[in-house]
Amino acid sequence: MRVPSLIILAVLIACIARPPQVVAEPKYPDLYNLGPIGGKATVVEAGLQVAEVYRSGPGKAAGLSVGDVITGVADKKFGADPYLELADAILAAEADAKAHTVALKVNRGEEQITISAVLAHYPDDAARRKAIRDGALKWLAGQQDSKEGGFYSTMSPEVSQVVLTSLAGLCWLTDSGLSPDSRYVEEVLEAADFVVDKVGEQKQYKKLAGKNNNQTNWSLGYGGIFLAHVVKAAEGDGQMKKSALNTYKKKLGWIRDHIFKQAEENGGFGHGPGGANILDYIHFEAMSNVCLAALGCIRAAGVEVDDGKLAPLIKYVESCQMPDGGIGYAHDKLWGSEEGRTAGAMNAFGALGVSDRESYPEMQAYFEKHIAEAFNGHSTPTMHQLSVALACRRHGLMDKYWDVQRREFTMVRNPDFTFAYRPTADTIRMGDNLDRNIGLVWTTCQWLLVNELENGAASLWVGKLAETPDGD
Repeated sequence: MRVPSLIILAVLIACIARPPQVVAEPKYPDLYNLGPIGGKATVVEAGLQVAEVYRSGPGKAAGLSVGDVITGVADKKFGADPYLELADAILAAEADAKAHTVALKVNRGEEQITISAVLAHYPDDAARRKAIRDGALKWLAGQQDSKEGGFYSTMSPEVSQVVLTSLAGLCWLTDSGLSPDSRYVEEVLEAADFVVDKVGEQKQYKKLAGKNNNQTNWSLGYGGIFLAHVVKAAEGDGQMKKSALNTYKKKLGWIRDHIFKQAEENGGFGHGPGGANILDYIHFEAMSNVCLAALGCIRAAGVEVDDGKLAPLIKYVESCQMPDGGIGYAHDKLWGSEEGRTAGAMNAFGALGVSDRESYPEMQAYFEKHIAEAFNGHSTPTMHQLSVALACRRHGLMDKYWDVQRREFTMVRNPDFTFAYRPTADTIRMGDNLDRNIGLVWTTCQWLLVNELENGAASLWVGKLAETPDGD
């Protein structure tokens, strides 16, 4: 593993701690995406100043250049939020069957010009979502290691590879699961074999700067969620050998046992066992959300999970609940509620089938008030978006989710159907953006799962759907 990866790994740990309340010196420009136009920009007083133009994309084809300042579209100047206002223009252009062109008003030096970028046409939202699914799944297949079945990562060698591979596997399962109609059965099974081999493993860098750097709870959580979905998808399907299915089930039992073993005495979790990390803390509730969701998925896949061992883990999450009903950082760091963390706790409870607990309605009330704030969460912004969308799916609130997040979804979408990072108040304050550090596989997988939730994606993670007036 290269030395720069160690530096990035240190950033991972630092990012998950409480950020300083000052603006840090940025390590690189934290750029906004230009959506399917293809490029990146900074927000300036006049609009969006182009910092990068993708080699193959509508923007490049139309003549957009680095240094251009996009001040508006057609005959309308941008107002208070040019980033999201551009999303409205993109969606309108894609819906236009005749032209599907967005006319960008551009300042180029002293010159004011119009650049017309021709976008793909989608007759409706269903067509757009299908194109995104097909394109993103194909792109992910091109990124998979053809020999091992995993994904390259600049983060920790085994842990982040398991996380990325698990998320990609969940995405491929959206293409008809493991049925004969699926185009990605081979990719799913190669990913599953990789996770079986690597989950819970961290041979390198368990110490960093002389402190505990065990990160294995991440791979146990995501690996358990993915393998449980593979086992569930294989039920009644003749494409998977019985020996392979038994191997996956056995591994799920192993993951279950290690999650219980690696929990702290009070029922909480750190990145992994071994005591305080380099920032001298252990607990953070977000790790509980992932590990508990994995246990819920494992149970739903038919592997026994002991209620007695679960009880203190569930109670730990409730010890992090704030007076407003939302979930704080940790039991000893009640710095304030967050939408994504609260949604994550709800997802864990939903997957476990314990949403009848007294704490849940209070979480839900907080959550429903703050759906628009999914990008305000700490740590990785994209992870919060998936958490919020999962909870919305369970409670029949996807229409509300799309009402407030469709423009964000549009702007992080690239011409090749990958999904980018975006700056937030938190990443600017930290001077770093963890979504960018982890890379396109991380962000693409999570947004693709959001895209596919209404088609049944990550069903065990969603848990039992709540009864709603529309029958969802």
